[in-house]
Amino acid sequence: MKITILAENLTFTDEHFFGEPGPAYWIEADGKHILFDTGFSNLYIKNAKKLNVDLAKTDAIVLSHGHNDHATGIKDFPYPSKNISLITHPSCFIPKYKDSIDIGASISIDEAEQNYNYIPSTKPYFITPNIAFLGEIPVTNDFEQRTQVGDIKIGDKTEPDYLIDDTAMAIRTSNGTIVITGCSHSGVCNIIDQAKNVFHTETISSILGGFHLRSANDDKLEKTTAFFKKNVTGTVYAGHCTGFKAKYMLNTKVHVKEPFVGESIEIPD
Repeated sequence: MKITILAENLTFTDEHFFGEPGPAYWIEADGKHILFDTGFSNLYIKNAKKLNVDLAKTDAIVLSHGHNDHATGIKDFPYPSKNISLITHPSCFIPKYKDSIDIGASISIDEAEQNYNYIPSTKPYFITPNIAFLGEIPVTNDFEQRTQVGDIKIGDKTEPDYLIDDTAMAIRTSNGTIVITGCSHSGVCNIIDQAKNVFHTETISSILGGFHLRSANDDKLEKTTAFFKKNVTGTVYAGHCTGFKAKYMLNTKVHVKEPFVGESIEIPD
């Protein structure tokens, strides 16, 4: 399995890639090519060309949720096709607002259905027997309750948005189960529990993505760190919205690395 970072917050000197506050990961696993999230712009396309990543090979696009920093770039995806599965929670493309500002995805449900093999699912969906979209994430940890992030608009009705569409992926390899997250609004530990349940494993070997801990208080960070120590056996690639303090605290108990644009992460299948 290989994951190439096409977009992320972090760039490094001498790597000569642009970054942005939104992730896009190119996943090659189990014979499939999957684009996970599409960032805040079309930057992932430019970086893909520079990295010799052929987006024309895409078998599936998975969106972690419908916020613009994760789902703006899909409108510029160069190869829309009914042969490509677009997998999301059913609420992903519902219009989203914060302080009356549009923060939602760049395409509608109608456009998703017209241009792709659109697969909305609240339940885990298996792309292959070893690659799973995790579906709606149950709250299994009392320190990771859902909180409101703006509002959603359904018809003429506006409701608080608790990001029930926020989800993730998990991939089973010979080295264990790998979890790939977008922003972890559903709670990164809740997501790990879901991955463990889907693949019937006691621990996961690695996790990559944003953990939504940038503004977390010390109590939550301590409980999250304890959870990671118990449930994650390998490298933690903490990016996007994780935050420095969270990375520091996690690194006291597990091995933390920061994913950067242009990096490739390789794990035996």
